[in-house]
Amino acid sequence: MITGFAISNIEGKIESPEALAKQRFPKLNINLDNVSNENNKLKVEYTFAADYLDGDTESAKSIGYLKLSGTIDISESKEKINEILKRWDEKHSLPVELAEEIINGLNFRCSSAGTLLAYSLGLIPPLVISMTKVQEKQ
Repeated sequence: MITGFAISNIEGKIESPEALAKQRFPKLNINLDNVSNENNKLKVEYTFAADYLDGDTESAKSIGYLKLSGTIDISESKEKINEILKRWDEKHSLPVELAEEIINGLNFRCSSAGTLLAYSLGLIPPLVISMTKVQEKQ
């Protein structure tokens, strides 16, 4: 269960102001950078990035970006924390239910905070409206 959520760094930049009129909905990426045990809670470090391009092809040029990073605190039993950390160390992945909770929480919080930053830079808000479902690789 998520018990804490912090955004500790926010970055935004326009690289091509003249191309703002050509921008597309941003390419969004959530990266779970690290998972560790801190004071008997899981600490998940993350980066939420929105990249803005002037088209949809491989040759599209960058217009700008938003990047938010921080940490999430998760309370679980000691045994569950050990299981999660073992899985993270071996597979660099989290249990499906926990991954969904984290990704949907990040989508909501970072989309909200990112909207204010995007507005001030003239970028399309990085809003994710639907819930994300995670599946194990078969």
